[in-house]
Amino acid sequence: MKRFLLTAFILLVLGVLVGGSIFTLWRVYKQRSLPEPPQKKVTEEELKAKRKEKQEVLIETIKEIFVQESPSTSFSLGVYDLNHKEYFGYNDTNLQHAASVSKVLTAVMLLDKVDRGEMKLSDPMGNYTVEFQLEKLVNISNEPSWALIDEKLGVDTQTVFAKERLGLTGVDMKNNLMTVKDVTTLLTMLAQGKVLSESSRAKLFSYMQKTESEDLFSPALFKANVTFYHKTGKYLGEGHDAAIVKHRKNPFVLVAFSDNNTSPDLIARGKTLTKVAETVLEYFNEIK
Repeated sequence: MKRFLLTAFILLVLGVLVGGSIFTLWRVYKQRSLPEPPQKKVTEEELKAKRKEKQEVLIETIKEIFVQESPSTSFSLGVYDLNHKEYFGYNDTNLQHAASVSKVLTAVMLLDKVDRGEMKLSDPMGNYTVEFQLEKLVNISNEPSWALIDEKLGVDTQTVFAKERLGLTGVDMKNNLMTVKDVTTLLTMLAQGKVLSESSRAKLFSYMQKTESEDLFSPALFKANVTFYHKTGKYLGEGHDAAIVKHRKNPFVLVAFSDNNTSPDLIARGKTLTKVAETVLEYFNEIK
């Protein structure tokens, strides 16, 4: 009798264990077979609002970079997100001395005349050709080339071209003044193919690589292994860079003007602008 009761007890315990295991497996199966709860779809407006917040944080971060690295330097910033067609900037609508950055505008006007058949790159200019002088103008900021091209195009005519043909409002080529916003707009139009023929843009972009000055944005962009086209400007305490960056995920235009006549150390300024470019790259690495 005792043996029978012991056997029955063991069988009961085993039954409970087996039954419990089967029930547990059944619940797991049912849970897995249930449809996933619908995920809330993030709207484009919500994504845009998040980008706006991050843009504001980015500008504040760049302000802090200048405070820490170059506290007596004033700066202006322009950024255009080519994927999302969004512009944002800081202190970007004041006319400022553009140094050699304005040579991009001069080059665009010249190439526009070539596209229209009003000039030929093979035409003589100085001791060489128009094409030779154009390349030296953009690639190494050659001053004699700039003087020859200005004489041919007319300085005031370049201002009229910028305003009437390109829609830029902050340009005074006679005094070499531009706003950062208009420089950003000009590069954006080039990046989007809205000005010049494809062959003329390709020629201009080739001149905007391996330039005479690769110590502002360039170290950060080289390190990130992205293709970019840019024009720097250095004059007294001014250190400017303006670039089209072919970021693999989010291509963009970045323009920064900086000025410090009390401490015109452009080597140190270069390191500051490199940090600015690194910070902007981080933004475009992360946004959706």
